[in-house]
Formats: sequence, C-alpha cells, structure tokens
Amino acid sequence: MTDQPPNTDPTVIDLVDQLEELVSTGRRVPFTSGVVVNEDEVLELIDRTRLGLPDELMQARHLLEDQRRVLVEAEQEAERILSRAETEVARILSRAEAEAGRVVDEASARAAVMVGDHAIAEQAREHAATVLADAEERAAKTCSEADAYAREVMVRLEDQLMRAATTVRKGIDALPAEGGSRRKRRERE
Repeated sequence: MTDQPPNTDPTVIDLVDQLEELVSTGRRVPFTSGVVVNEDEVLELIDRTRLGLPDELMQARHLLEDQRRVLVEAEQEAERILSRAETEVARILSRAEAEAGRVVDEASARAAVMVGDHAIAEQAREHAATVLADAEERAAKTCSEADAYAREVMVRLEDQLMRAATTVRKGIDALPAEGGSRRKRRERE
C-alpha cells in the first residue's frame, strides 16, 4: 500500500487508490480472473473510506428524501384542490341550472295566464324571452366564473409543482454526475 506522509489524514481518493493497489497487487488465482487479497486490509480500507466520505453526501441524501416528500405532498394537495374545484364547479352549475329552470317555469306560467289577449300574450312572450336570455346570461356568467376559479387553482398548483421541481433540480445539480468524482482518477500506465 502507498505510504502516507505523517500527520495527514488520507482522502477518500487516496483510500480508493490504496484499495485499487491492494487488488492489483493481489495474488492471481490460476486459470481465472480472480485475485486473493487480505480480507482484513480490504475491510479496513472500506471502513476508512466510508468514514472519510464528506458530510455533504448525507446532506444530499436527506435533501433528496425531503424533495421526494415535498413532491408527494404537492401532488396530494393538487388532488385535493382539483377535487374541491370540481365540486365547486358542479355546485355552481347545478345552482345556475336550477335558477334558469325556475325562471323559465315562472315565465311559462306567466305566459299561460296572459294567453287570453293577443297583445298581452305577445308582451308575455317578449318578457319570457328577456327573462330566458337573462337566465342564460347569468348561467353563462356563472360557468365563466367557475372556469376562472378552476384556472386559478390550476395556476397555483402549477406554481407549487414548479417550485418543487426546481428544488429537486438544485439537489440533483449539487451532486456529482453519475460515475463522476470530485477528483480525476489517476491514469493507469
């Protein structure tokens, strides 16, 4: 194994290099690609490597777990908001349809009473048309308000999901790329 200068702790890279040297200098097993190494030395190097890993790795692991939890909570909140929005839209539409039906029934009843006289009947038809147009306008307005409410809820949900995705991206970017390391590995000769 490589000798370390006195009073300096080896880095994780140094320990991995020692482990590599131990394997590469191990006794070859005939007719196989295997080597025999000292188990105690290998296990000691692995333990020292584990202890030498930076605290940032554990912090990154906890950050990823927190990000996953935030994403799950955001998805659950989105489902709750969407469910409430759908319930609210259904309630508003039901109320608008009931109001429109009541107004139409009222107009029809008034028209039936006034049918006796042609002028009164004509006036009743015009009034019924006006009342019906008003009811349809109110129903359209109510539907428009319901759509606006649903859109507002979806925009808030999108914002929450984008913030969660940004947090996840920052966590991923803070970690080394797959297979990468903080220091380049020594080239073999």
